[in-house]
Amino acid sequence: MEFRKIAVLGLLLASFLPVTARDSQFTRKATGPMYWMAYEYCYTHDKPLPEERYKKNIDWVDENLKEYGYNMICTDGWIEQAQTIDRNGYITKYNNEWTHGFNYWSNYIRQKGMKFGVYYNPMWLTRTAWEKNCPVKGTNVTTKQIVGENGFNGDLHWVDAARPGAEQWIKGYVRHFINLGATYLRIDFLENYERNYGSDKYAQALKWIMEEAGDEIFISLVMPNCFSHGKNERIYGDMIRISNDCFSGGWDFASARKRGKRQEQWPQYDNAFDGFIGFSDIASPGQLIMDGDFMRMNTMGNQDERRFLFSLMVMTGSALAISDQYDTIGDCIQIYQNKELIELNNLGFCAKPLSMDINDRNSSRWIGRLPDGDWVVGLFNREESFLDYSIDFKKELGIETGCVVNVRDLWEHKDLGGMNGEYSVLLKPHSCKIIRLKADGKTAVF
Repeated sequence: MEFRKIAVLGLLLASFLPVTARDSQFTRKATGPMYWMAYEYCYTHDKPLPEERYKKNIDWVDENLKEYGYNMICTDGWIEQAQTIDRNGYITKYNNEWTHGFNYWSNYIRQKGMKFGVYYNPMWLTRTAWEKNCPVKGTNVTTKQIVGENGFNGDLHWVDAARPGAEQWIKGYVRHFINLGATYLRIDFLENYERNYGSDKYAQALKWIMEEAGDEIFISLVMPNCFSHGKNERIYGDMIRISNDCFSGGWDFASARKRGKRQEQWPQYDNAFDGFIGFSDIASPGQLIMDGDFMRMNTMGNQDERRFLFSLMVMTGSALAISDQYDTIGDCIQIYQNKELIELNNLGFCAKPLSMDINDRNSSRWIGRLPDGDWVVGLFNREESFLDYSIDFKKELGIETGCVVNVRDLWEHKDLGGMNGEYSVLLKPHSCKIIRLKADGKTAVF
């Protein structure tokens, strides 16, 4: 009974925590990881990724994308048949049908000079772990005693954060993945847990995850409600999803799906562009990283749309998560290999829109500053017609009148020459322009 009282008291205290940010090596970088994610096959076939396909994609990334900075491989969902467990009840394979477990694939990936990422929620407890009633490590309770009344589905239970042993189970799961060599943990269906168990228990579970993770593993929070503008997520996570899933990809995912609409719970926004605008104020070094979900370039309508999507992910500081595969990428791979844009991610670059009103055209103009003082400007045409876009050097960037500004186009990879006053361009529908500006003279101090 004493144990239970302490657990409940912890939940009450969690609700009074101030809105501060998790300070980790990951948030201090300010931009998300560059990696390959197994989503596309799972989504299009509605089943788990086969092991041989996992290997082929690892080898493809190693040979074609690793040199550009895509240095991590991550499993995805469709995880219900991950029912092979160790003596503590923790899963050891992505899927029962796989020959090899996480340990084998972690070593395989790391031997290629890449990082191992894993998809799982530490609040889950498998059907097998429940049936075997495993001892919860570090306690005198068993797995059947820590599950809550509301399950996730028939194959996965939720652990109730108020029950004795829940802390040890959740922290133990994080440590389990760290011990397997994982440096990235993608934690999904958070809205489901919060809806079933309440915000206090949700915050407590996230706190335990953060405490165990430290600087050892990146915490990616997926499908969060982000109540009170991400109050809990900002305290306990490194990165949050800012809009609905990629699903079939295309322009619908990038900019069109339920454009201009917002709701109070997950998903607050249904397309990536709206989501980036809505959460842009809490994304900055040492604060939080925005996650725009996965890129499937093979689903975009044309090269302009592909450049638009990749530019959006880079300008916002998002993770650059490729979900195209070795046999679906086609001729789209060059989009992911733009070294001048990749450099921005490496430098921790995160821009801001000139307006946070998702229905204001100024929200399609993004600006940010690099460590060397250069400005980077992103102009995005989300509309169905040709439109003029511009950036005023003095008014919007603070560059003193009279300074010559060298403008470089980061997609064309060429200098456009010195300019005064402003830069302007006529953009086709669904296209963008990303420019880097270097002023020959002093700039105003903000």
